[in-house]
Amino acid sequence: MSCFRSQGFSAVILAMIGAMLLLAGCGQRVFVGFPTPTPAPVVYTPNEDTPLPPFGPSTSAPQLPIPGDVPASVATVVTQKASGPAFVWAETENYLLLGTDHRQGSDNWRTDTIMVVGIDRKLNRAAVLSIPRDLYLEIPNYGYGRINQVDYIGERILRTEGGGPALVSTVLSQTLGIQTQHWLRFEMTAFQDVVDAVGGVTIYLDCPFYEPIYNLTTESWDYFTLPAGEVHMDGETAYWYVRLRLRESDIGRSQRQRQFLWALRDRVLTTNMLPQIPLLWTTFRSSFSTDLTLVEMLDLLQLGLSLDPANVRASGITLKELQSYTTEQGASVLIINDPAAVESVVNGIWNAPAMADSRRQDTSRCAPVPQGAPNVVTDAPAATPTPDAPMPAMLPEGQPVEHEGEDAIQNLVTADEG
Repeated sequence: MSCFRSQGFSAVILAMIGAMLLLAGCGQRVFVGFPTPTPAPVVYTPNEDTPLPPFGPSTSAPQLPIPGDVPASVATVVTQKASGPAFVWAETENYLLLGTDHRQGSDNWRTDTIMVVGIDRKLNRAAVLSIPRDLYLEIPNYGYGRINQVDYIGERILRTEGGGPALVSTVLSQTLGIQTQHWLRFEMTAFQDVVDAVGGVTIYLDCPFYEPIYNLTTESWDYFTLPAGEVHMDGETAYWYVRLRLRESDIGRSQRQRQFLWALRDRVLTTNMLPQIPLLWTTFRSSFSTDLTLVEMLDLLQLGLSLDPANVRASGITLKELQSYTTEQGASVLIINDPAAVESVVNGIWNAPAMADSRRQDTSRCAPVPQGAPNVVTDAPAATPTPDAPMPAMLPEGQPVEHEGEDAIQNLVTADEG
């Protein structure tokens, strides 16, 4: 499987560093002053994925029948029960994790993975919150845009003091009431090497996993599949497990990212890799940037390895809490139409499943891997989206599949940019 095209996921590029944080506020009210745009009837426009900053055109993903987010009562088997007081983001150390698709030869990037990791040292616990990349909100001194544009806007357009991470932190503070104190930005380029450097990662899948991929050699669709049970992933396999999102949307992908990071944490714990961290830091230092020192990173790693699995909670804002919306430019985005619902997710993070259970599923409801080619629609109008289902995306008729260059393509490539 050495020939997939990049999908814009860079969330776990320095998964080892992300694991450090996982292992391991400012008293604002939530949603203070957030002016939610008034939703208009959602009309699908083929050229819907043109961001406001100069990121250049991107290939939209073909439409597939995509299920809504599976209710927690069905999809999640919580093995760790919440205990202790509520998690208060204004009283914790908060770290911003930014995963970018910054590509060689390009000065532009998007931040398609955004996580906030909160650490409560007093109660020896942590929480992880995933933010959808298509969340559409107001960017100070700029206007409205997707949250995955904010890092670039702060770094290269507004040149905000503190750069892109500072602007992302400001937006999250104004929108969700979470102020972050530290940040780490990592790129996709080193992900496979990082995973291979630690000897791969083992993940237990309750159900078989499958996502559509596009084969450029045969110019046809196929499935990337993994069996149920214990699966040991090398760098390449893990890369696509945490990136593909055509069937499960960005929400399902975020669950897999959190699951993977916890499995990576277990790998570090069981193989006693702590002495190798300085070498890994040096080897992959060019693939990430952060305001943390190596000493601070090691401190977080030691803290994380000491945490009980029940004391690390993880969740994300999902399609159930958001509303699909089409901008005047024809971009398909997600807006906060019910602030109370989003606030409930953010402030109720301690009621979420343990991170170790990020992707537990009811095995009696596993869907078998489909036979034959995926039923991908490339020339039919998309269905009208609802708040309970992700905004469908399509490949406009006659539009070629965009790629990163011959050296990155080889045989197989996904047609999804995100």
